[in-house]
Parts: sequence; C-alpha cells; structure tokens
Amino acid sequence: MVAGSDGELKGLTMALGQELSAGLEEPMFDADRWMRAQALAEAVSLKLANGADPAAVVAMLDRLPKPRNPREGVIAHLLRAGLLRDGAAPTAALQVLIDDLNSAKPRHNLAQADYIIRGIVYAVWSNRMRLSDPGRHDLVLRQLWHTILDKYRAQMPPRDSVPVGQRQRDLIVLMTGQFVQGMHQPSIDAREFAAKLVLRFGRRVVLINTADGPVSAHYPYLGGFVSSADEELVDKTQLVIDRLPIPFIHLPPGHTDPATAAAMRDRILEMRPDLILSFGTMNPVADLCRGLLDVVSIPFGTYLPMAEPAFVALPRALVASDGPALAVAGLTADRVTNIDYCYTRPAMGRARGRADLAVPADAILTLVIGIRLTQEVTPAFAAALDAAIKAEPRLFFLFVGSLDNYDHLVAALPALAARSRAHGFDPDVIGLLEQADLFLNPPRGGGGASAAYALSSGVPAFTLNAGDVATVVGPDFHLASLGEFAPLASRFADDPEYREAMRTKARKRFAAISSRDVMLRQILDGVKALRAKG
Repeated sequence: MVAGSDGELKGLTMALGQELSAGLEEPMFDADRWMRAQALAEAVSLKLANGADPAAVVAMLDRLPKPRNPREGVIAHLLRAGLLRDGAAPTAALQVLIDDLNSAKPRHNLAQADYIIRGIVYAVWSNRMRLSDPGRHDLVLRQLWHTILDKYRAQMPPRDSVPVGQRQRDLIVLMTGQFVQGMHQPSIDAREFAAKLVLRFGRRVVLINTADGPVSAHYPYLGGFVSSADEELVDKTQLVIDRLPIPFIHLPPGHTDPATAAAMRDRILEMRPDLILSFGTMNPVADLCRGLLDVVSIPFGTYLPMAEPAFVALPRALVASDGPALAVAGLTADRVTNIDYCYTRPAMGRARGRADLAVPADAILTLVIGIRLTQEVTPAFAAALDAAIKAEPRLFFLFVGSLDNYDHLVAALPALAARSRAHGFDPDVIGLLEQADLFLNPPRGGGGASAAYALSSGVPAFTLNAGDVATVVGPDFHLASLGEFAPLASRFADDPEYREAMRTKARKRFAAISSRDVMLRQILDGVKALRAKG
C-alpha cells in the first residue's frame, strides 16, 4: 500500500461516483462530463495500480445505480475491468454487447461496437485489463466480430462472386488495416511484401490501407484508445516502393461504415484479383469479400486472426483450442495453411559504444525493447528484473522504447534503479543490439520483430513460452520462469563456449525466419494446394 494515496483516492472516487450517480450512461450525453468522468476513472485506476486500497472504489461501484439498459451494462463491466482489474468483466462487457446488437432495438451503433471490440483487444494486449478465462474471452470476441460482420452485411447490397475464369491471375490485392510511414513494423512488412510479390513472383499488386482503427473515442472507459493514421498518405494513389510504382488506395481514417465498406468491396470486385492477402486482424472490407473472391488472412504474429476469410495462412501449427475459434468464423482446419513468418534485418545506423549509452563497460547488457513498454513492463516484471540483478549484480537492463512510468517503477526497486536506464525510442535498434549481450522479452503478445532483430545480431533472445516472441525465437531460448534468467546470464558471461554456442544458435534461428521470399512462396503454394482440395 502506498502511503498518502488512500486519502487522494477517496476524493477521486467520490468525484467519479458523483458524475455517475444519475446513471452510468449520462456522461456520454455531455462532452464535458464524459471527459471529466474519463479523467477521474484514469486517475483512480492509476492510484490503484500504484498500490492504494481498493475498498473505497469497490464500495462506490456497489452504490451506483443498477444498469438500466445494455449500454449501461457494458459501461458497468468496463468500469470494473479498468478500475478493479476484474478478469471476468471484459468478457462480460462483450457478451452484453453481443446480446444488444442481436436485439430488436440495439442501444449501441456499429461504430460503438467496433470501438469497444478494438479497445478491449488493445487493453488486454497492453496489460490494461486482465482476463480470468482467456479461452472463453477469445471465443466471445470472435462471436462479437461475427455479429458485427452480420450487421455490415445487413446494410450492404448483395453481390455475385467473381467466376474463377474471369479473375486476373497475376493480380493480388494486398490489404492492411493500418499503413503509415516510418518504423511501424506492420507497415514495413506490407511494403516488403508488395515489392517482393512484384519482383520475385511477377505479380501485379494493389496495396489498400483500410485504416480501420478509430481516430477518436466512441466510448468511455477504454483509455481514450485511438489509432494513428498518416495524413500524408490519405490522398495518394500510388506509392514508390523499392523504385516500383505500386497502386495505392487509402480509405478515410477511422471506423469504416457500411457504405464505405460496400463501395470498397465493389471496387475490388471490379479489379477481379486472383487473391486478396489480408494482413492483420479485424478488417471488415476483407471479410466482406469472402464468398466473392478468395481472401487469405495472415496475422502480423502467431495469433489466429479475428477474421472470416476463405483461407488462413498461420505462422504456427494448429492446436486443439483453435477448433472452436475456427468454427465461429465458419472455417475448418483444412482451410488453414502453415507458414513461417519471416523478418528482414534493418540497416544499422551509426556505431556506438557503451559509454554513449551510459552503460558500464563490464555489464551484462540486456535490452528490453518495445513501443508499448509503459504497458508491457508491469510491476511484476520490474520486480523480477530487480531480483535478477540481486542474483547477478553484473546485469544491466536498458529499456528501449517509451517507458513513461520508469521512475515510479524503480522507486521501490533499488537494484533495478541502480542497474537500468530508460533509453527511450531509438530508430537504430540494430546499433543498440551490437552493444548488447542479451535480450529479455516481457510477458506480452507482440514483440516478434524486436526479438528477430536480436537474433540477427547474434544476441540470445530469452522469453517465457508464450506469445509471438516464443514462436519467433524457438525453444532454445524459452524460460520456464523469469527466475531462470539470472543463472543463464551468469553462464553467458563466464563460459565462453556456452556464449559462442548461444550466439550461433541465435544467428541460425534468424536464418530460418529471415526469407520473405520463402514466406510468400509458402502462402501462394499453400493456397494453391487448398484450392485444389475444393
């Protein structure tokens, strides 16, 4: 418990309760009240995360008026999910939303439903919300996405499928839900896929950014979640990628409404492509082309995408728990082809030494890399790093990426405070890795690219056996617990043969996951084989 925080928490809690006292949805009808309630909820959540006693918050939530309608039901669950980290609440909110959308007079519109599903996915992914039953939650998420697609279809005119004989066999539509300039890894991947499809496979490519992520908040108590769009790209009709002119379509950023989705679907039908390769997840335009053209869904990671395509190209083997998820999307295992998700090593910038990084020359320098470290470096992970330093005092952790709460995290962890630094964002990750001994992955869903870059530099990338990184690095670098890391670090520093063996394994692993040509060939050949099965 944090001294002095309880009194402040009680005041914030009383103010939030007052805003909600007339009804949970009432602040949504007044922009100023919405912002006040949202800010108060964020402040209360931060106090609780810092160790304040939740009793006053529990009592306040219990005193609030009972939900009068489905929207207030969703809000009630979101408050519990965000404030109390109630693991059952995110799933319960989704279920209330499904029931509402399927009712005669839904309280939620399609934009709100889309915002809620994306906001909850992001909140769970970034550790803002917890789950008590991840398997059930995943199924409910997919049921909600299926319901949302049904709502789209009900508002779109039907179309006939394009006969196979009339499709342009050399044309591929490459579709993604977010495409920006700079160091955004999925966008980098999309650019490389487009260029290689042209240069290596002789295909014509049209690149479409459906830009589905929200650009403004449509619902409270989801952290004001918004996505980013690149305004410089919105009006472009062509991109130059590797000196190749690639036709480009950018939909208006934000929620894709049914009219926009229908117009884009019809435009794609006029192109008559051989395939639509849909990268990512929750892309309504791609899913609404199912049955009209062959749509292949490919995740930016190892997750089973939330999508309803004709085929799935999955960077891992199917497991038993995938069966129910496939069934929700109307798919079976024989519509899935396995691929290896591959990465390209970026160029290195300027050479740097450890003195430039304010790192002791004799340290066992371990990088923790990510664009969302503020959410991913949890207090539990920070405590594990503190314990590792106590076990192996030569360890030094460099956090590469935004870690806004670094000072607070290390305040009660003196070993970590003394042997770590928040480096911030750095576009030259390879230059940093050239100075690193080890890479350690925090518990999270993403992070595959940074781990792959570590391997490419011969830096062993250790992780728990969960998430994208576990698949990327392979079993040689899996930890049964974070407590295993310090002994491995000591051995790495003191045993030259072990050190060279692990560096060699890192480079060999990267060699196995570094050919985009192989990945695209696996997708195209895999789909060809699935088509042949009928």
